[in-house]
Amino acid sequence: MSEILNLQNVSLIQEKRKFFNINLKINSGDFFFIKGGNASGKSLLLKILCLKILPTEGNIYLFGKKIEQKDKKNILDFRKNLGVILQNDYLIPFFSAYENIELASEIQNKKENFKSRIDQISKWLGLKDIEKTKIDKLSNGEKQKVVIARALINNPKVIIADQPENNLDENSLKKVFFLFEYLNKLGTTIIISSNFEDILKISYKTINLNG
Repeated sequence: MSEILNLQNVSLIQEKRKFFNINLKINSGDFFFIKGGNASGKSLLLKILCLKILPTEGNIYLFGKKIEQKDKKNILDFRKNLGVILQNDYLIPFFSAYENIELASEIQNKKENFKSRIDQISKWLGLKDIEKTKIDKLSNGEKQKVVIARALINNPKVIIADQPENNLDENSLKKVFFLFEYLNKLGTTIIISSNFEDILKISYKTINLNG
């Protein structure tokens, strides 16, 4: 398996508080589960792993190359191949569910076979009946399904998910976790934080931020 990310003595300082001091290697095909209590820095670490923010201290190597603040093109190229599900993820409220998902493919110029891909994801997540509904008319659970579908629509090589179960019913939760496991078996790298570790039925690696 090839190395994707290598974190060396990485930490983040926010509001005079230092979060974690971590050394971590992520290879293609890994499945990582991030553990930690409230305010342990799980969400911050996931934002670092998707290069949305860079650490205050330490170094990050992306495919063996050290990442600097000036490396905007390399960061953007990497993020284009990610499927990211963050807490309070933004959806365009005056777009429909379908349009929000479609926009992700247009931005990344991955429109080939889009109809087939969105049909499969919509059926699995139960979005078929609300595809044409504007986001501001959806429930929180429906919005979360749209966020998940948007993250997966381009068949990303790496999926980073911060409590993807938020606002989902039990059946939808099980479907999402089954999908993560299935994609990982196909070679997709998965990095996730969740309160439902017991649902996972495959082997995975753990990052514990509780010290």
